[in-house]
Amino acid sequence: MAEQKINDAVHGMMEQLDVKFIRDFQKRGYLCSAQCFDDKTSSSEQIQNCVERCQFPMQQLQNVIQQELQSFQNRLQRCAMDCQDRARDSIPINEKVDHMTQSRMQKEMEACVGQCVDKQIQCIPTLQKRLEQNITQVSSQQ
Repeated sequence: MAEQKINDAVHGMMEQLDVKFIRDFQKRGYLCSAQCFDDKTSSSEQIQNCVERCQFPMQQLQNVIQQELQSFQNRLQRCAMDCQDRARDSIPINEKVDHMTQSRMQKEMEACVGQCVDKQIQCIPTLQKRLEQNITQVSSQQ
């Protein structure tokens, strides 16, 4: 459930970015690339170089998005690992853990991970603003 919740939140953010920014980037790249083929005197290498130049802004955009999403995922993983460490640390040393205790600890860990997810979901608007700023910056470099 927690995984689906975070996936839905990130997917919603990406859909908004796609409609607002990414499609225009892709369109400009494709239109530019198509124009590379208009000059019948260009060599295959020149056409390829032209297409690569046209696609470069989209590659930059994808890199920016990937870096931000990776950072977001890393924060979530660190929080979940902390939950796992806490659960492990709560196990009494040299004592056998019965099924009820194990079940309780599992529920506590799941609740902790759920809090991590909720905390990360609250960060999505900030992540989206940062991505929008980075996209605008990449766009202005064209």
